Amino acid sequence: MKILSFSSKIGYAVIFTFLINCFLGCSGNQAQDQKKGGRLQPVNDHKVSTTHLFLTYIDSLAKLPLAQFNEAHIQSLNKTFSSKLMVEIYNDEKNDAEKSIVVQYYKNEEKVSMVKAGVICLIPESISDSLPVADFASYFGSIKEEKPLIGITAQPLPVKIKVSESTTIKLTFNSHEKLDQAHVIMVEVLKYN
Repeated sequence: MKILSFSSKIGYAVIFTFLINCFLGCSGNQAQDQKKGGRLQPVNDHKVSTTHLFLTYIDSLAKLPLAQFNEAHIQSLNKTFSSKLMVEIYNDEKNDAEKSIVVQYYKNEEKVSMVKAGVICLIPESISDSLPVADFASYFGSIKEEKPLIGITAQPLPVKIKVSESTTIKLTFNSHEKLDQAHVIMVEVLKYN
């Protein structure tokens, strides 16, 4: 049996003690951190992910070319997002507007109108409460406010974001806060020539 010097015995003891403390300390702290943040974290993740998913859904609608901007492609897009975002096509007989995003497609047949087609998305309060206008501005770009043609209106006029030469997003929001903090209640994706 090999005899170790006193200094090497101390060195091994220090390293052994350090490793034991690291393993015990890490596993203990990790369990405590999970207990502290475990209850609040999923709620915040849910709000962030729902907001981000909705913005991604609107972005996907905006990126559809006019030739593919029809009810069939919109339903296909809805199916893609259906696992995490409750989206449904408007139906006169049944809509769950309190839980689902209700989507209505329309096509404009008038030759003189610049808007050729559009989609209206009615946003339920559960999503609207965590969806300020500022989120759209940071995701899509600068906002263009409409000027009232006559006097002051009780409901604020919608704001627009120009996504491309052929696409604009129009946001309707509640009137109780400043513009960047106001909650979006309806989104309209407009397609031009």
